Amino acid sequence: MFEVFIADVVFTWCKKARWRLFGHVLRRDRNIPANKAMLFYFSDNKRARGRPQTTLPITLNNDLKRVATKLELTTQTDLDTLRLIAEDRPKWNALVAEIRKTAETARSDDPASGRL
Repeated sequence: MFEVFIADVVFTWCKKARWRLFGHVLRRDRNIPANKAMLFYFSDNKRARGRPQTTLPITLNNDLKRVATKLELTTQTDLDTLRLIAEDRPKWNALVAEIRKTAETARSDDPASGRL
């Protein structure tokens, strides 16, 4: 039981830390390497063959899909929208809190999480 509790705490902490870091990157100057990499990622429209890779933007987009908002992270326009939200700290913190809460409830409802 202790391992299940610790796994849930670590899972939630990682998700929150991922979104906090993403907010920091979005608020920074667009000329830093992380922002340049995001611009390159969303400018490339070619889809590679085979199984889709699990990248950070795909993971963040999956988190956004689970929340009841209409936000996505699939295009440069979506990235700019999230950048505007990140500049408004109360809105960004509310979004991160909602994503964390959604992750906690989804994890507690999942029978594969090992809860009794």
